[in-house]
Amino acid sequence: MNDEKLSEIVNRSGFPLQIGLEHLINETHRSHGWKVIFSEHSWKNSSDGCSGFIDLVLENHYHTSVLIVESKRVLETSWIFLIEDQTQLQRRHAKSWLLRYLNGRFTYFGFKELTLEPTTPQSQYCVVDGQDPKSKPMLERICADIISSVEGFANEEKELHISDREQLRMYFGVIVTTAKLKVCLVDPTRISISDGKIQDASFRDVPYLRFRKQLVSHHKVSGHHAIGSHSEISRAKESTVFVVNAEALTQFLQEFEVDGSSLRGVV
Repeated sequence: MNDEKLSEIVNRSGFPLQIGLEHLINETHRSHGWKVIFSEHSWKNSSDGCSGFIDLVLENHYHTSVLIVESKRVLETSWIFLIEDQTQLQRRHAKSWLLRYLNGRFTYFGFKELTLEPTTPQSQYCVVDGQDPKSKPMLERICADIISSVEGFANEEKELHISDREQLRMYFGVIVTTAKLKVCLVDPTRISISDGKIQDASFRDVPYLRFRKQLVSHHKVSGHHAIGSHSEISRAKESTVFVVNAEALTQFLQEFEVDGSSLRGVV
């Protein structure tokens, strides 16, 4: 088998993209302040029994924010995200895992709603051409694993942060993909009930966005949410994963910043 055939085999895997992204992040470190602290990092989540390998773990220069990155290489494919509410085109909130260690104890360890840049569209629906309609959607499968790995990695670090020092760590799930990211703005009143097709939809390219959904089933709703509204219950079970086009990764890292006001009550 010649080198060309061997290269084709290698290029059918996702490893070259993962290696290329790691190199890009390290080479552009001065422009955004992030660095790769782990690649191919094994994880296990005792809450749901899931395990695997995290492609890349990034840390910002303040040592407070951590990105759990899954690289996803696809060929000549667009991921289309449906948005039926224009207020979802500019969203700053995201659900992340937060660790706070203060005065010899963990004062916070779990998911928390945070406000952060970049402002992006937010969607809970993703359409990928050629996907088997009878199987669990591809993006939901990937994101569920990412959220589980975020929790697993945070628990791993929790054991390392038992010390006399104060600690604040925020963990976010990210997919970096070669897919083109499209937003489809849908008017619900223009959807045909007879055939379920959209009419007069508008499409736009975006460099990155928030995918927010009830991605895992083992997260329980607290008593506070159980007696609240249905929307409160839904929000309590949701998680956020950022989806980033690979060519826009450095821009995403440059813009990523948590709004300190959303940490009031924790810090």
